[in-house]
Amino acid sequence: MIQLWGAGTLDGRLLVIVGLFGSLDLADVAVRLYFRGVHTNPPGSERTSPTSVPLDVGAFTPVQIRQHLKPYAIVVSMHNAEAELDDFIDSVRPYRDRLFVIDDASTDETFIQLQQAGICCQRGAVNRKKPGALKELVASLDRQIVTIVVLDPDSRILDSGSSHITDLERTVFEFQRSGIAAMCPCLTVRGDGLLGRFQQLEYWLAFTLGRYSLSDHCVTSGLAIYRRDALTHVLGKSLSVYAEDLKNAFILLAQGERIYYDGRLVMETAGKKTWPEWFSQRVGWHFGLLKVYAESWPGPVQWSKARVFFLYHFVFYVGICGILLQPLRLLAFCIVTLSLAGGLDQILGLGLVPREPVTGPAYFLVAYLQGTTQVALALAATFEPGKRRLLARVLPVIPMYFFYSLAHVIPVTVGYLNWYSLRLFGRRLYRDHFDDDATLLAQVYGAKP
Repeated sequence: MIQLWGAGTLDGRLLVIVGLFGSLDLADVAVRLYFRGVHTNPPGSERTSPTSVPLDVGAFTPVQIRQHLKPYAIVVSMHNAEAELDDFIDSVRPYRDRLFVIDDASTDETFIQLQQAGICCQRGAVNRKKPGALKELVASLDRQIVTIVVLDPDSRILDSGSSHITDLERTVFEFQRSGIAAMCPCLTVRGDGLLGRFQQLEYWLAFTLGRYSLSDHCVTSGLAIYRRDALTHVLGKSLSVYAEDLKNAFILLAQGERIYYDGRLVMETAGKKTWPEWFSQRVGWHFGLLKVYAESWPGPVQWSKARVFFLYHFVFYVGICGILLQPLRLLAFCIVTLSLAGGLDQILGLGLVPREPVTGPAYFLVAYLQGTTQVALALAATFEPGKRRLLARVLPVIPMYFFYSLAHVIPVTVGYLNWYSLRLFGRRLYRDHFDDDATLLAQVYGAKP
């Protein structure tokens, strides 16, 4: 390749490949910040909406909210969750009368402990995974319940304590009056150490910048609030554990429904504690992304008609940049990695890395400066005065966050390859923890396990 292109031409082309994705990511931050302002501060509005779409539901006192709050339920599917059960029960103590749990065929003491704690719980005879278990649980609830709050056993509802009514009650009340199908809260990560802080920064940007910019075409999360009939509808369409939030959003958007983000309701979820767990999670996420996107196409184009930003997000950002350009992103990853290795080799004087154009330190420096600038600008633009504790935790990892972002290329690529491998050969290259190949073939592709 060097002889064919010539060293000078190769340098320039490699720099273009590396700089392309850094420039796209920087531009993406600017686009999202602009449209976030457009969606949350429309012409004539005196203040920025705390939700991704302005909610004109009226002003009510805490007493009026409690008086007019319609019945809602907090639903949780649990499987072998006895280790985290005490903390979860303690965290939902203010909502015990709203809590409904299904034990998804646990083999430990989860069901017994739930009974001893006096939690309203039913037991599933077969392990259906979260969507299947929730479908059974929701179908059994009293018909008067019109709103469903979906939690996980490792999740916590955080409350600001700034009012005589909880954040959850106020959010559910406004959600009910809006008539919208679903709402995505702000998710934060509970975890210590370097990996935990990386995930905290990642989630903050994903929700306060990513979800917040999507107006009423938001993507839900694993923890979300649904209109009961909307949740029943999506559970009747899909029970896949892969990218369930994206699949649910696509199903609702295809029906002309709306989904919004409300950053005032903060829920905490447990981050991955080890790198192998993190790797398995990210492989499953991106296998699910490609699976859901392929199943839904050309839906994203149809839902985005006459709405430029949603065409940008669902088609250009997710479809083109996120999926189709992954081979080029993998190439850029290789270039940056070789450049980093070459630069360290020169600094240490080891002489182990050949002096080639691709091992020059310039490519790494360009990518690092672009990536770090992007994260710093995004954090500065989305920072909220009440989040100083979070800021104190994530600021020290900003100089290292580039390496965390770079590492994502590997599980993303493996996740996409898993989708192709399953389609072509009936098995995945890497088995993540979400589900097994036989179940995937049976449930997703109609094959016999």
